[in-house]
Amino acid sequence: MIQNPGNRYKILIADDDPTIQRLLRDFLNNLGYEAASVMDGCRAITELEKNHYDLLLSDIVMPCMDGIELIKSVRSMDRYNNLPVILLSGKNDPVTKVNAFAALADDYVVKPFDFDELTARIQTQLRLKKLQEELEEKNRQLGHRNLELETHLDVARHFQQQILPLNTKDIYGLKIRSFYQPIDKVGGDIFDIVPFKNGRVGIFIGDVSGHGVPAVFLNIMLKMAFQTAVRDEIQPNKVLEKINSILQSFMHDENFITAIYAMFDTNNKLLYLASAGHPNGIIIRAGNKRIETINSKGICIGIMDNVSYEAKAVRLWPGDRIIFYTDGVIEIKNTKGGILGTEGLSDIAGRSSENNDMDKMLSRIVDEMYRFSTGKTFEDDITILCLEMLDSFQYSWPSGNLNIKDAVNTMIKPLTSILHCKMDTKEIKKVKVALSEAMSNALEHGNLGLHSFIMNEDLDDELFDKLKKELLANPAYSRKNVTVKYIIEGNKITYAIKDDGNGFDRSNIADPTSPENITKCNGRGISLIKMCMDHVSFNEKGNEIRMVKKLGSFLKKLE
Repeated sequence: MIQNPGNRYKILIADDDPTIQRLLRDFLNNLGYEAASVMDGCRAITELEKNHYDLLLSDIVMPCMDGIELIKSVRSMDRYNNLPVILLSGKNDPVTKVNAFAALADDYVVKPFDFDELTARIQTQLRLKKLQEELEEKNRQLGHRNLELETHLDVARHFQQQILPLNTKDIYGLKIRSFYQPIDKVGGDIFDIVPFKNGRVGIFIGDVSGHGVPAVFLNIMLKMAFQTAVRDEIQPNKVLEKINSILQSFMHDENFITAIYAMFDTNNKLLYLASAGHPNGIIIRAGNKRIETINSKGICIGIMDNVSYEAKAVRLWPGDRIIFYTDGVIEIKNTKGGILGTEGLSDIAGRSSENNDMDKMLSRIVDEMYRFSTGKTFEDDITILCLEMLDSFQYSWPSGNLNIKDAVNTMIKPLTSILHCKMDTKEIKKVKVALSEAMSNALEHGNLGLHSFIMNEDLDDELFDKLKKELLANPAYSRKNVTVKYIIEGNKITYAIKDDGNGFDRSNIADPTSPENITKCNGRGISLIKMCMDHVSFNEKGNEIRMVKKLGSFLKKLE
């Protein structure tokens, strides 16, 4: 007889024959099991509900409930749906055996049985039960681990979205719209937008090899490297070289990054760009909707050290639109296996550019991408940046270097060039007066704080100029900036003049036309500005004035 080591498995015997019960109990106890017995199926159910058992040995023919019905009842019990059941029966016909296994019996032993065979069958079922329980525990642990992973992915997704400037709309007259869709909860695409001084905007877009959490970590490193690079470098090719150098120690053999860094000079309408193996950008020209490709090549980041990149300059015009994207866009497949490709995307962009609204344009591009795929799931992360160059200008002069006359002439150039007006037209003179007055206020009242002297002391022009000159010689005042900008949208030009002063409460400015204020200087500049411009407003702090002039007022002069 095969002896089993002293496992303390509990086995229940259900048989209406007392002799069989006793034989089986003694046999199982000698093997080291804990055995108990009952006379029929009904008592077996009661015993199973009261105590835990690891295996059931049951006769088929019993009073109250036979062995097959007993199995059916056991399988309906949550705690015993995987309980091993071995039927012991004197019946050896196929029908009885089929019915037994149909009721989900685990084994069938014909009486009179051989004890060695029965031992082996019991050991097999208990071993299978143990394996099943281990598998269930591993599945439970795996489910718990998957839940933790999903939670971590949710955190990573939230973090990744926090480092992406998804809500950026306009900077320095550069309209910006973005679409971002990772293939998983987190993706390998990244982009960043950095405003610099005097109308320059840096646009970075990158695609890290791989997906999931490793891609997110590399994305974080890429963003940190980019932010470090743009602090030290300004030329796009030098920025990519710096990023490549920083990331070399963090990259593995299978890792690489494609990227484009573009510097937009919105004042001079120029685009400087360098590429590291990234798909070419697209330009949609404003006048004739002609599609152009920005061809720029370079080795991917992370492949090798000491890489040099080439910078490319592109002339832009107001209304030109630029599209940057990751390769997941042009690799979109339809149901026949065809890919969208650069030409396909260019065609979609051309059709979509009929929309004057940038949001509608981007929405149509995305809709047509989905239409091309005809419901096929995208196989890679998708990122699209749509940008439009407006007619705009922004520049900051330190107070000590500000020449108001030159600054005014710079700010009225779009009126003379776009409208082909002469410099001495009445409406342009009004704009010049308003700009000159606003800049003087920003310099003298905002940055130099001379309004307090004017209000409290009777200063003549000579003393005023002397005091102004003394303040401008002081670095604490001369380094404060006066920032001027304009943007043309639709039928209007909007000017903004901002200083670095503490601002003022515009609600306390007295009406200079009232009799009691005739001799006071306070408020006359703002009143003059309002007379020259169509709309005037201030920011909440009171250190920025915004002035709007409708272009129609100039056009009437040309009729």
